[in-house]
Amino acid sequence: MLRFMTPGSGAIQPGHPGAHSSWMEHLDESDYFVEAWRCDLASGVFQLGQRTALLIGVSSRSCGIVDLVRAYDGRDRATVLNILEQATASPSSFCFTTVVRPPASKAAQLFCVGRSLLDAATGENTLQGVFAIPRERPALDA
Repeated sequence: MLRFMTPGSGAIQPGHPGAHSSWMEHLDESDYFVEAWRCDLASGVFQLGQRTALLIGVSSRSCGIVDLVRAYDGRDRATVLNILEQATASPSSFCFTTVVRPPASKAAQLFCVGRSLLDAATGENTLQGVFAIPRERPALDA
């Protein structure tokens, strides 16, 4: 279970695959719905899992960064955007958590564990990882 972060916090470790593996080990799928996501940096389009798309309130499983971050608690947005900006600058492993406030349902905590794959030789420039949503959503303060 991810116990190392409270909403609005995160971490990034440039070029550190061990951090990514360690954070992934904390995701106990009996406690979380875990869905993969991917972002092609050339287009800026995120591909989300169905449950994540529903949680953040987008009508399609493809969305832009603005659509994604708009669903995050306003207090968490700067932290998340800073982490993602750093991850697009150099190969990195990162994690963050935020509170998502969908328009039609109660707030939920959302965890992200990801990494950036930036390779000039192959042309691969992506962010990818997983979003984890607690199966039993605790009540979060408004």
